[in-house]
Amino acid sequence: MINFPRVSVVIVIWNGMADTLECLASFRDDTYPNRELLIVDNGSTDASVATIQEQYPEAVIIQTGKNLGFTGGNNVGIKHAIETGAEYIYLLNNDTLVEPDALAKLVEAAEAHPDAGLVAPVIHDFDPPREIWFAGSKLDLRRGAAWHDNARQPGRDEAPYEVPWVTGCAMMIRAPLLKELEGFDDRYFLSWEDVDLSVRLRNGGHKLLVVPGSRIYHKGGQSGKNMEGIYGYYTVRNSLLLASKHSGRDYPRAALTILGGALRSGLRIRTFKSRRLRLIWDGLWDHICQRYGQYQEFHRS
Repeated sequence: MINFPRVSVVIVIWNGMADTLECLASFRDDTYPNRELLIVDNGSTDASVATIQEQYPEAVIIQTGKNLGFTGGNNVGIKHAIETGAEYIYLLNNDTLVEPDALAKLVEAAEAHPDAGLVAPVIHDFDPPREIWFAGSKLDLRRGAAWHDNARQPGRDEAPYEVPWVTGCAMMIRAPLLKELEGFDDRYFLSWEDVDLSVRLRNGGHKLLVVPGSRIYHKGGQSGKNMEGIYGYYTVRNSLLLASKHSGRDYPRAALTILGGALRSGLRIRTFKSRRLRLIWDGLWDHICQRYGQYQEFHRS
């Protein structure tokens, strides 16, 4: 590779200092020569910012002052990256570890496939590290459904291949496209924003490629372990938002499928059952009222 386009690696944090430091440590062996580490702090209350500044002075840190969610934090990083001349923007979760050539392999694939708007690595589970967490996906907008599909277990020497959507855990996008799309739809706040961005890229005629030679490791959902089912709220509200945007005439069918699946799941869970059912209702009602962004305990009569 003769040309090394500038890549801005955007990592949004909200506490989780230990995971972030491990992620940054894995970049010490990164072989790609033209990249910036950009940390967007979403109002952490631990010592993350001070510790990163001390141990990784080369990293650029932007402090938002409050929790803007996954979408808002990334959009802050995207804006900065575009303004400072990034050609590619690599959105990466802080609970990941990267192999030394993972970024170089992504750039190589993107440069070789100008019709690709987005490229992504194969993502292994951190524990055990040989299990694949994401290598493919399926999407059914008629039912408002999107899920990982790891039936394909690609070898490292396989060519990049197309998928219908890519997880927000790790996605590298051409900066001009992110500028054109204005980043993530900030209404999602958390979850389903990656599916929405993927659909919008594909609607614009851009391919989404998984690059088997690029590998990273994901610990999985560290920031949301103690949220007592709040993801159920975001899943219902945001999947309904996705369906309303992209399902067309199939939206009523998709909405019924989404709600039916959420209710079945909520009723199967013994702990906090009443709270989980309340969150499903809140997700539906807030979507009807077009209340998006961060979840709030609105008073309802």
